[in-house]
Amino acid sequence: MIAVLLAVLVSGSPAPTPTASAAPETLKTIITLRSSPLCTAFATHVNAAIGSAVRNDAALGSVVSTLRTRALGENSITRSNAEQRLSNLADGIYREYRSGMNEINKLRALAATASSPAEKAAVKASADALGGALYRQHLIQRDLDGFVAFLDTADMRSDISGAQADMNQAFAPDFDGSWEPQQRGPITLWVPRGYAEQFVDTPSFPGDESPHDDIRLGALASQDFERRIPAIVKDELHAAEQIDAAGNGC
Repeated sequence: MIAVLLAVLVSGSPAPTPTASAAPETLKTIITLRSSPLCTAFATHVNAAIGSAVRNDAALGSVVSTLRTRALGENSITRSNAEQRLSNLADGIYREYRSGMNEINKLRALAATASSPAEKAAVKASADALGGALYRQHLIQRDLDGFVAFLDTADMRSDISGAQADMNQAFAPDFDGSWEPQQRGPITLWVPRGYAEQFVDTPSFPGDESPHDDIRLGALASQDFERRIPAIVKDELHAAEQIDAAGNGC
């Protein structure tokens, strides 16, 4: 009999509350002793999907850690570096989401080929639970993209100086480097929960906030994202149980 890889729960104990420095490990791979074409395909696709989910867990931990630093309000260099890191993390999470969901779709197609209703239900349930975890990760990534866009907009609205100011003056002598009120618009980008409640003078437009405000906004965003991680863990735990059940048939 050929050995194949299947994903299972690490343990039956509840997953610990995730921290900013490390994402929870709820899934891993083991060896089972029997194989069939369906089992081999199941193992291939489910492990690939698990790999995407686990890598996104780690990336989310890095996101929370980065948002908790003071980098967004220290100086232009640390701010730019932090924004770039957050953008890179968001891009990576999205790539893993797309890759993982491609495997989920293959698992759902595989379920339709199962010879028994129980086998079909187990494979589909595994795909649905893993897909739920990946989608929740994607929702955080989408909001992270919105928050980075908020920060980028604030940067673009900062005072123009130096060579850019000289160029503006040459081409438009009446331009003083400031934004006219009619050029402004209400915030439509993502900002974390608590934004209005925790700011005495809530900034109406990106760039109106102070460096200290941006540090507070990063902390609020980290709290918002971390509050959503237990739901991801729950989906992963459920996925591990379903994958284990599907593996019993192999």
